[in-house]
Amino acid sequence: MLRLLRGRLRDHAVGLSNFLYNARLLEATTEIPDHSSEGGRSCNIAQGLLSYAILLSGFLTLGFALYTVVINYSSLPFLDGWAQVEVVANGGNPLSPTWLWQQHNEHRLVIPKLFLAADLRLFQARQVFLLASILVIQLLHWSVLSWSMWVLGGWRGPLWRTGAGLAAFCLFCPSQWQNFIWGFQVCFVLPQLLAAASFVALLLYWTESQQQPDKRPPLKFLVVSVIAALGATYSLASGNLLWPLLLVAALYLRLNMRAVLTFAVTGTVSTALYLYHYIRPQQHADPLASLGTPLMLLKYFVLYFFSSWLHRNIGTWEVVALAGLAVVVALHVPALSYAHIPRPFVIQMVLTMLFCAGTALITATGRTNLGIVQARASRYQTVALLFWCCLGLLWLGATFASPRMRYAFLVAQVCLLLIFARAAVTFRYPMREAGERTFAQNVVTAALITGVHDPATLSKTYGQMDMLLRAVAYMKANRLSIFAGTTSSDLGKPLASVFPLATAGECVGFLKGGMPISEPSGPGPFFVLGGWAWDAKHHRAPAAIVVTTNGTITGLGAVGNWVPEGRAMYPGISSSYIGFFAFVPEPPPGAVVDLYAILRGNPSSACYFDGWRQPGSTKGPGVHRMESPMARSGGR
Repeated sequence: MLRLLRGRLRDHAVGLSNFLYNARLLEATTEIPDHSSEGGRSCNIAQGLLSYAILLSGFLTLGFALYTVVINYSSLPFLDGWAQVEVVANGGNPLSPTWLWQQHNEHRLVIPKLFLAADLRLFQARQVFLLASILVIQLLHWSVLSWSMWVLGGWRGPLWRTGAGLAAFCLFCPSQWQNFIWGFQVCFVLPQLLAAASFVALLLYWTESQQQPDKRPPLKFLVVSVIAALGATYSLASGNLLWPLLLVAALYLRLNMRAVLTFAVTGTVSTALYLYHYIRPQQHADPLASLGTPLMLLKYFVLYFFSSWLHRNIGTWEVVALAGLAVVVALHVPALSYAHIPRPFVIQMVLTMLFCAGTALITATGRTNLGIVQARASRYQTVALLFWCCLGLLWLGATFASPRMRYAFLVAQVCLLLIFARAAVTFRYPMREAGERTFAQNVVTAALITGVHDPATLSKTYGQMDMLLRAVAYMKANRLSIFAGTTSSDLGKPLASVFPLATAGECVGFLKGGMPISEPSGPGPFFVLGGWAWDAKHHRAPAAIVVTTNGTITGLGAVGNWVPEGRAMYPGISSSYIGFFAFVPEPPPGAVVDLYAILRGNPSSACYFDGWRQPGSTKGPGVHRMESPMARSGGR
């Protein structure tokens, strides 16, 4: 046994030494310009300082993405995310092979469904595990890209710091906000990480074969490449694109027949298995028919990528111009292989760009019937920004390694910082969209905890009411998601036993009106109340609204709607997103209904700001009628 252990350790040591040798060899292939003149030294100092600024910008973007996740957190599932609760509410097993293999639209989400099952079984379906997994996946992807710059690209110093900063910016840019606040979207970030792992493993297998042509390269890299491609395939439909890319790359790199056959056979079997009993979603366009409308595909394709930089719709002539620019850029990509960039890194970037372009194309063929504007969906920015990241890394490598263009890399760094600065200015757009989605989720949460089953309100989180109500009943019975915390158990308790009361003047607010909610099949008559509230103590919108009836908590509300009149009435208010909607059961005649703003703190406190006394009738509160909450909540 000891002899066997020594043999294995020796094999691992030899493998590690070979790996380090390859890394040093690849590093040596990158030509670093030697600027010995005074101007050259000044240029090098400027490049170094700018590289630190770019890397810092990347980390700041990462921090902003984390901030986006935290402030927009909601434990309530959204749209497809209800699938994890639906299966158990209907008596199914979220870990059964049938459920894992079951088609979801055009996808087979075997691996993402395992994440959903873990969130359900281990973390009470509160979305925390899923959102944390998305951040970890993006961090791993950034690590893989940064590592491949170092090893496959041989990048060091200012070049590596600049590339790592650019990668961090693209992977965590808030323009892809849907994938940061929607737990189900773990399926959307996984394929890109697994594609990167598959490409890197393929290139490591090739470099090993180049270093030792008389020996077979170790099988481990080939196995990792295949397993990663399989993981991407069964994370999202776009993962199927990896097989032709890997096969073409294996042929281009002249890998041995074992590698070529491995990719060909595994890819064929995997694709055939994927398509077995495949049903094309009826709500999506026919991909073959979409190919007959090339102009529509071109518009969708261009908007898919260029909405990273544009925040408006574009016309036909702009589409043609941008498409021409894209063709020019694409024609220049092969020339980068002659710009002293190590060949493995160029191949990795080109493969990744082809994967992103293919993902956009198959998305366009299946979604053109939904309209070209759908190409601007923020979740697609995860793919689009990765494409631009790879293109940017190729140009950084080309400008840095060229001895003829001393200041080209410096200019590229300045351009990156200008792009980052523009992104910082336009971050308010994705943050506004994320806030709208979060407010709608919080309104639905308040309604469900209070017991309101109004279809107009609940449809903002999921459209199928029968399934939604079954899932909600299951969550409530098993204390999952929004019913897992203390908020749902506060109903029916005296306010003073739950929150300490804030002093007068720590908040301001106004109850604008209310309207009854008719629910023939619901638990009883309810009212929805609307108005605005402001936390004057912390100079921000309150965390929530609590409604009491005769001193007992009977209703809840969410804050975040756009109500500009509050700022006109009280100059100290610095935001217009202070509108609220609250739900409360119909109070008995003569009851006193009070509204409190929940102020953030440790502990949170309740601040009274308005109320009414229910007259001796059942016609509703003595306040003005108002529109339904979800008719107003989209008015940002």
